[in-house]
Amino acid sequence: MTTIQKNIEIPEDRRLRLDLTLPEGFPAGQAKVLVFISPDAETGPPAPLPELAGSLKDSPNFSGDPMEIQRKIRSDVW
Repeated sequence: MTTIQKNIEIPEDRRLRLDLTLPEGFPAGQAKVLVFISPDAETGPPAPLPELAGSLKDSPNFSGDPMEIQRKIRSDVW
């Protein structure tokens, strides 16, 4: 995984057009890209774990027996 940080100006239409150059040696092909946006460029990306803690506690997909949930995830039967 490679992390790239770039400070940008958010335009009035709020449409981002990203132009990134990946490091030499980064493989070509399919990739997953995640975008974290912080309103203040000085603070950097948010800390994912504290922000997400407890966010699934009321989710109907994750209520019930934890072992059964894991079995469903592993068998991909939702």
